[in-house]
Amino acid sequence: RTAARIYVIAPAAAGLETPLARALQHLPNVEIYDGYEVLEVVGATSVEELIIGRQGKSRRLQVDAAFIDLGLVPNSGMVRQIAQTDTDGFIAVDERNATTCPGLFAAGDVTTSFGEQHLIAIGEGARAALSAYDELLPQLWVYDARPAD
Repeated sequence: RTAARIYVIAPAAAGLETPLARALQHLPNVEIYDGYEVLEVVGATSVEELIIGRQGKSRRLQVDAAFIDLGLVPNSGMVRQIAQTDTDGFIAVDERNATTCPGLFAAGDVTTSFGEQHLIAIGEGARAALSAYDELLPQLWVYDARPAD
């Protein structure tokens, strides 16, 4: 609403299938560059221009700022053999942040849970810790320090 012109550079069409992207496509100040990728960021002390390209052709876009989202690759390799992950490698969790491996809990951007935000990850981490505590507590052996009779 405040920018005179917004350029959305989407290398893959899948990036344009979100509700936000669909809404943006209808705004008069938004130009979508489907199938393009950023080739170069130009500027002496700040971003002044983006060079984008598709199929060997390039374009220059004059800009005042750039916001870059390169996507997310989950660091789940250490558990992929023992817990279920989706095709992109995100760990499947239930409402308690439990994985398909008993006793293994996961939280944050590495999971299939909604939202890639710090506060969501913090809350999920707390839930995962409480869930692990609830699972482990009955299994703990409690030492009784009282002398035997």
